[in-house]
Amino acid sequence: MNHQHVAVLREEWRVLDRWWTEEPVLRRYFEVVLETGENTVVFHDGSGGGWFTQRGA
Repeated sequence: MNHQHVAVLREEWRVLDRWWTEEPVLRRYFEVVLETGENTVVFHDGSGGGWFTQRGA
């Protein structure tokens, strides 16, 4: 696992989609800048319980 320190929290938002189904998507997203200067989006999957990373542009 690759851990890096967060320098700046730029934005936070929540997504609730497919709420009308038996498997809704509930996620909490964070756009951060790492101490290396890299932009990254990290999210927590409220349905499955895991943390995930996706790289920003």
